[in-house]
Amino acid sequence: MPALKAAGLTFSYGPRPLIKGLSFELRPGDFMCVLGANGSGKSTLLKLLTGFIKPAEGCVTLAGESTAGMEAGRLARLAAYVPSETTTPYDFSVRETVLMGRTARSGFWRGYSAADEEAADRALEETGADRLAGRSINTLSSGERQLVFIAQALAQEAKLLLLDEPTSHLDLKYKAAVMNLLASLAARNMAVAAVLHEPALARLGCNKALLMGREGKYNFGSASEMIRPARLAAVYGLPENSPLLQK
Repeated sequence: MPALKAAGLTFSYGPRPLIKGLSFELRPGDFMCVLGANGSGKSTLLKLLTGFIKPAEGCVTLAGESTAGMEAGRLARLAAYVPSETTTPYDFSVRETVLMGRTARSGFWRGYSAADEEAADRALEETGADRLAGRSINTLSSGERQLVFIAQALAQEAKLLLLDEPTSHLDLKYKAAVMNLLASLAARNMAVAAVLHEPALARLGCNKALLMGREGKYNFGSASEMIRPARLAAVYGLPENSPLLQK
């Protein structure tokens, strides 16, 4: 059964479609990159997949369940989402920040259970952020913060992980670390989808790719077929021999 299935998604902010008739599915173990020029609808797609906004047409199912009318708690148990920008106005510790990922299961007003504590500690260990557990979230570098918020998402224990630009503002070391982490999660039978801005990163473990063009045009398929200079050139408006598109 697909962990995620999008069927005929259509959405527009104005007279022209931003997303039109978009369909694809991800199964456990898939790691999909979402690539496209600015304004092609990549972040909007993630909002549609998580139910934050509703499509004009089409539907999304998670593990066979339609997201239409799905309660937020149930949605959070099926899919975890890491936004492109994270803010932490309060000076929480890293471990407290990761524990907040359990809110979908524990509720806002109930204390954390032993199972919640164990899930948070496991997520910290899986991401390598356990060494930061006692630090303030506001003292971390961009790369360290990204690992913590991925850990927070993992603490939800969902089978689908969606990330919007998880490598933005990171140096090469942390870009590689994040991509290797996501690939390892997919290898453990999670379904993972990440919006990326650098096609070269998509070659670090992605087996599926969704290329989003202008006015709703898209292509979906294996990463080996999609991440080719000719296809990428059409999406980004670059010549095929651009060094930015080469391996």
